[in-house]
Amino acid sequence: MIRPSRFHPIFGILLVSSVFASEVVTSVGVPGSNLQVKLATQVGQPYDAKTIQKDVRYLWGLGRFEDIRVETAQQDAGLAVVFRTKVFPIRMLHEVPIEPNTFGLEIKIPQFTPMSPLRAHQIALEAKRQLEQIGYQNARVEYEMKPAPMSQVDLRLKVDIGDAIRVKEVRVEGEVVPRASLRALRSRRILFWRLLPSYSPEAVDADVARIRSSYIAKGYLDAEVRPGPVDIHGNDAAVTIAVDPGPQHPIGPNLCRSLFAERREAQRQGILDFSAKLDADHGVTVDRGLPYRVGRIEFTGNHNYKDTTIRRNFLVEEGAVFDERLLRRSIANLNRTAIFERIDAKNVVVQPNEKTGLADVTVRLTERKRGKWSLSGPVGPAALAGPLQASISSRLPPWGRGLLELSTYTASVSMLAFAHPLLPILNAPTKFTPILALDRPYMPGEGWKSGFLIAPQLGWKNTAVGYVATQIEQRLLPLVSAGRSVEPGLNVTVNRPAGDAVLSCEAPEPRLGLFRTTASVALRLLGTLPAL
Repeated sequence: MIRPSRFHPIFGILLVSSVFASEVVTSVGVPGSNLQVKLATQVGQPYDAKTIQKDVRYLWGLGRFEDIRVETAQQDAGLAVVFRTKVFPIRMLHEVPIEPNTFGLEIKIPQFTPMSPLRAHQIALEAKRQLEQIGYQNARVEYEMKPAPMSQVDLRLKVDIGDAIRVKEVRVEGEVVPRASLRALRSRRILFWRLLPSYSPEAVDADVARIRSSYIAKGYLDAEVRPGPVDIHGNDAAVTIAVDPGPQHPIGPNLCRSLFAERREAQRQGILDFSAKLDADHGVTVDRGLPYRVGRIEFTGNHNYKDTTIRRNFLVEEGAVFDERLLRRSIANLNRTAIFERIDAKNVVVQPNEKTGLADVTVRLTERKRGKWSLSGPVGPAALAGPLQASISSRLPPWGRGLLELSTYTASVSMLAFAHPLLPILNAPTKFTPILALDRPYMPGEGWKSGFLIAPQLGWKNTAVGYVATQIEQRLLPLVSAGRSVEPGLNVTVNRPAGDAVLSCEAPEPRLGLFRTTASVALRLLGTLPAL
């Protein structure tokens, strides 16, 4: 006789436990699922209702089932236990629209990611966490999976930010803290407006760690900096930070700079693991790991672009000494191509093998959407030449190779409305001119073979000026703007009796900072000439 029992009313399982307390489990089955599951209920063990409950909770925790029922069948030698399940249909993700506004959320889920209710719930929780970090402590995020083309689903996130809490005052107990030591909690002014920072515990902890690090850099190795009470009235918050610097120890003024130079030398030798420690008795000690050479370089997520096209933008080669800075510059090159969503450290996996001395690199890529539309202008030099532009563009199919790899080209249809230019440096077409164009964006690995726009309606002069402007901008911009983006910070562990602390060394500012900033702005303005 079959005695069914559902999980939600667990009382049903408890009810039959006394009846089957002395029975032995003769078989365990999970029909309706081809998943590999590890159940605590095993053949040959006595029937135990608590173990059944544990297994049902485990199955629910997998997030793959929309219904679970437990059934038992009396047999001559004991009991047959059956976990009848109904599996959620897994659909591939199409996109993640956020309504009514993104509110600064960064939800980067690649297209074709398998989606389940559990995964959707986790994404909504991550969105809520991000909103809380930027000050929306009462934010709510609801999710809904809606059907999309080609049997995919859209994960719609509906955001209610509630009331944002702003930091109106920062009180410091103890030593006076320079205003420059505050970042997350520092207010800013734009003309006559004072912009208050958002409150979140993470923002307070970040500035506490930053203040402690600044004291350690001056030799106060035992400095105690901790968050105090937070007074919240309505949407205004007053944050308290307590500071006790303690005694000062002698410390080199160029400690961080010398550590950066030492780490750079280690990188040239292929050393991936570099760490530094500091204490009052022994000063600075540096630990270096083993040197490595580059193993396999693999890319995932590039459905429409060939590996050879991507590899041309890489500065590291398989078999060469593993220079971590060259890897970061290679990732920067890929970001400059603008054919993928932004790649950061989370998308790059380095797997060193101590036995072989090789380190494999895997880069997870997410291609940008194939088509888009835009409405722009007039901006920068374009304002002087006068166009307003509305366009629809689409990437071409993944055919061909090399210079003729069509997926690296974008075809567009634009409507340009030209005003009377203040500086008629180019021969602009007449008003309301439709433009059919074929564009190949600049790619560092392609050099002169990229960064051009073919549009017969604009004439050869406009085409030539745009091509030259793009080449100058893209080749010089990395030289004048190189700096902290290529060299990450370095955390130094400080050993002290009160507990370890961290000295955060930021990458040194590049020389000729004002010149670099001015040159970068000038080059970016020059790069707008192709929009003419």
